[in-house]
Amino acid sequence: LDAFVERHSELLELERNEEVEQNAKAQERFTLKELENKGLVIKRVSLDSCCTGLYGRRIFKFRAWKRGAPLPANKFASGDIASIVLASDAAREGICSGVVTSITQSVISVAVDNDGDDSLCYDDGRPFHLFKLANDVTFRRLKRTLEKMRKKREIRFSPLIELLFGTTKPTSASEMRNPGNALRYLNENLDASQKEAVQFALSQKEVCIIHGPPGTGKTTTIIEVVLQLVRNGSKVLVCAPSNIAVDNLVEKLISYEGRVKVVRLGHPARVLPEIQRYCLDAVVERSKIYSIMENMRKELDSLLSAAKKGCVTNRCREAHRRRDKQRELQLLEQHAVEMTLRDTDVVLSTLTTASEEGPLNRLPPEFFDVAVVDECSQALEVACWMALLRAPKCVLAGDHLQLPPTIVSKRAADGGLSLTLMERLLKLHGNSIVKMLTVQYRMNADIMRWSSDKLYEGKLEAHNSVEHHLLRDVPGVVDNKATSTPLLLIDTAGCGMYELDTVHKDSKSNEGEADLVCIHVENLISSGVKAADIAVISPYNLQVELLQLRLRSKHDDLEIQSVDGFQGREKEAVVMSFVRSNTKGTVGFLAEERRINVAVTRARRHLAVVCDSATVSRHPFIKSLVDYLTTNGSVQCAREYSADLARRRSLRPSNVKLNQKKVSTKSQKSKKHETTMGAAHKPKDGGQDDGKKERVVEEVEKFFASTETSYTFPSTLSSYERNLVHEVAEKFGLWHIKLGGLANRRIMLRKL
Repeated sequence: LDAFVERHSELLELERNEEVEQNAKAQERFTLKELENKGLVIKRVSLDSCCTGLYGRRIFKFRAWKRGAPLPANKFASGDIASIVLASDAAREGICSGVVTSITQSVISVAVDNDGDDSLCYDDGRPFHLFKLANDVTFRRLKRTLEKMRKKREIRFSPLIELLFGTTKPTSASEMRNPGNALRYLNENLDASQKEAVQFALSQKEVCIIHGPPGTGKTTTIIEVVLQLVRNGSKVLVCAPSNIAVDNLVEKLISYEGRVKVVRLGHPARVLPEIQRYCLDAVVERSKIYSIMENMRKELDSLLSAAKKGCVTNRCREAHRRRDKQRELQLLEQHAVEMTLRDTDVVLSTLTTASEEGPLNRLPPEFFDVAVVDECSQALEVACWMALLRAPKCVLAGDHLQLPPTIVSKRAADGGLSLTLMERLLKLHGNSIVKMLTVQYRMNADIMRWSSDKLYEGKLEAHNSVEHHLLRDVPGVVDNKATSTPLLLIDTAGCGMYELDTVHKDSKSNEGEADLVCIHVENLISSGVKAADIAVISPYNLQVELLQLRLRSKHDDLEIQSVDGFQGREKEAVVMSFVRSNTKGTVGFLAEERRINVAVTRARRHLAVVCDSATVSRHPFIKSLVDYLTTNGSVQCAREYSADLARRRSLRPSNVKLNQKKVSTKSQKSKKHETTMGAAHKPKDGGQDDGKKERVVEEVEKFFASTETSYTFPSTLSSYERNLVHEVAEKFGLWHIKLGGLANRRIMLRKL
């Protein structure tokens, strides 16, 4: 344990330093205007009002400097951390920071803890800037958790800590009373593997892992475990790494209202509106002493209002009175919080909210009987310990064969920060503490089978409700080739659709693949598939940006995401671009098997993969996927789309700069001559230009569709028309060469 604490303390420092450095570079690299264009700052706002919220937090409401004007476009959202900076401060040093509680077109509200700077309350008409911040709260809480782990072990023997670090072995389930024989399930629709997992979780004394591959109903199983624990009289803490995951658990639990009392911790701004009534703040508001607290807040607001009108001396005196009242209010609120938490069956929160700094510090150690951590394979191990230190038993759920938590620092990741608790425990204790769910309710069996065989020992089976479902079965979708196949491979091998050679190497894109994705998406939509039922995903952010540029304006409901950003989601149809296409066979971070697994298992009825099989098959794992698609799916060569490709207008993000290849002086002169010749023959009339291009495209299409293997354009073409032939032939994947001298210049096309 001591070695773990020391090592992870160092790794967390590396991670935090890298995050701060990247954030600082962004702040330094961009001007205020550039940050505004990126949505990372709201410039020149005025303080509209200030009032007191729960826990004595001050709520500051800001509006646009020009009264009545809307706030500029921005990326702020409820729950973000905002730094409040005086517009006159060129150093951009914040007065204080807080959590965005709400944002409308004209007003943004920021909640600041009561230990913030009082000077902000005395508005003297100064303009402010609001900056989005990198948040250090999580880092601070993780460090304190490490220290708490060490201290807890020093104070007294902790069986769970000893077990999870390998000092002791888990108690065999056979040694415990098995409640499965008399178990009455609240959810009668559980399958056999889910029931077995529930029984196993209840019968284990110290630890249980529920391994939930994609679509197997992991969350449904966890909910049954929690309900059974409550029925047995246990107090349960349920945590997950993200607010969305916690909200998903709350939504499912409250459907059993009357059987279980639920409280959701966390800032209300970070919670879905439909479950805000179950937040701690809302539950406290319904308590008997809330009216007393509300009167005290009004008194505080009155004192603040009076102080604004008084002189500086009075302000100082009133500030002392306000602080006394705030302390009195805090004590009352803490009592209300403690009573609320003690009265509930299940407390739910993100892992970081379960720390010592949160509301749970009002409860005694090990108040909870069981700590449940969902999606533990997506969390840092240290984060999981925030919950595990609060109970003598834990139930962990996740899938270590999907993507782990995102880590910014490569040194920290390589040093062991990326190793999750779930992975470590499986290596330490093996199958003695795990049950895997085996029936999946998402994918067509053909989509499922590859990941099942490669990663899940062939144990997954498709439920009969999804086993054969296809896009054509969706109401309003026509039955055609695209909608009747669950698997499609569009192969660009040998078609010259290479990835872009960009100046910035931090991401990759491929324009040819982007065009093919667009064509296939439009085919699906024209077949009746709703854009909202389609996801376009790629491992590379630059490719995502390229696809958004080409598709978003036509289809607002179409979701275009990175693979990492789409984890945990699903769509009826998924179209995926692998991007990598190069002569070296380099696949980059496509080599991360878990990323490929996530990408493939998002699709319910239709999966289309666009890739260069010659490049990506250099990696054995991806080759197995390409081979599977080739054997079990429909395969199309990119050349089959040549006619559609020739008609597409390419769009490229403005920030993409290509590497310029160095050419000899002779080549430059030749190129200049060719360009000049082309320009001299280019028609001035745009209509004539379009007409000539259409005739060239028509001629090339006719040859492409024929049985002929070669075709020669006559010498009567102008240099402009010859350039058009080369351009169109390239898009059709045809071999093209100039023949004859300058006076008798012809172009020959050949099919490859």
